[in-house]
Amino acid sequence: MKIKVNTSEFLKAIHAVEGVISAREIRSVLSNLKLEAEGNTVSVSATDLEISIKTSLNAEVMQSGNISLPAKQLSSIFKTIHFEEALLSKEETEQDSSITYITDATSKNDYKTKLNGMDAEEIKTISKVDPSSVSEFPTGLFSEMIRKTSYAIAHEDQRYIFNGLYMIPKEDRLIFAVTDGRRLCKIERRLPAPLKFKEAVIIPAKAIREISKMIATAETGKIGIVDQQIYVNANHIELLCKLIEGNFPNYEQVIPKSSKFHAIIPKENFQIYLRQALIAAEEPTRQIRLTFSNQNLNFYAQTQGVNEVSINMPIEYTGDETTIAFKGEYLSDIFKSIDDNEFRIEFSDSSSPTVFKDPSDPEFISVIMPMKI
Repeated sequence: MKIKVNTSEFLKAIHAVEGVISAREIRSVLSNLKLEAEGNTVSVSATDLEISIKTSLNAEVMQSGNISLPAKQLSSIFKTIHFEEALLSKEETEQDSSITYITDATSKNDYKTKLNGMDAEEIKTISKVDPSSVSEFPTGLFSEMIRKTSYAIAHEDQRYIFNGLYMIPKEDRLIFAVTDGRRLCKIERRLPAPLKFKEAVIIPAKAIREISKMIATAETGKIGIVDQQIYVNANHIELLCKLIEGNFPNYEQVIPKSSKFHAIIPKENFQIYLRQALIAAEEPTRQIRLTFSNQNLNFYAQTQGVNEVSINMPIEYTGDETTIAFKGEYLSDIFKSIDDNEFRIEFSDSSSPTVFKDPSDPEFISVIMPMKI
């Protein structure tokens, strides 16, 4: 293999795929990127056996072929070289391995470095996908839905179904639901056209993070189920990921059908007082107690024997006096979903699920289970 690439474009391609490589992988095929050169294109791909990402860029291919190179070292090299075009030349060795030399394609700089590669055939990433198996989707809508829900995905929970985002296509509607067992986020949106796959799926958190990056600046993308895996294509980047198997809990049962009390609260002021209260909140839960009384909300937090804080805030509320304790992080996270200048909170007592709503978005809802006081 012998190719000439634009250094900045090649570095962008590396950044697009290297996110799937675990920092724990050292000197193994899973710590490598796969380069494939043919025609006038070079594809760059990576996998951790659960998720694969692939992208491509235009290049001058002098000799077609493929190679597997260590991702961390390759990325570091292209971050530091300052010439516009680089030449990558692969040479086979007697030890059934290969060496790739990287030089200035114009020969203006006396620069030469080499990387030991591996057999590229050991890395299985993404094959050609049948266009009839995927649907176009509006990336802006997906980005919004992910932003408003993904922060509630559990991380390495033994209840593995909580470690992903539950996506439910319903004709021309799409629902995202996420829970970590203590909180729930749900959002629903109308699609321009129904997706080609009809079954609900659980997409792992790592894939959701990569999809978010892929679609951030794209206008449209493609999505489908390929070989029982989720497939997404946007911004010239492809992703293929194994789905989480299992039955997602009945999230509708968690959402209270009615509540005794509600309050309308200015978002900006609430965030200011919350940050002030969190300074005194004791680790690790950083519990915040909210006491609702006539036209008033009190924030209370303490670290035993160190400090405590009590702050009053005027709000729209006329129900019974009620104190509810929350994990501080959960209250902070909720504002990743609320776009309005105020939010609505609904509750019945200090121990029942508490509902948070965005008045400007009736198709979004978040539920948090209170802590014991």
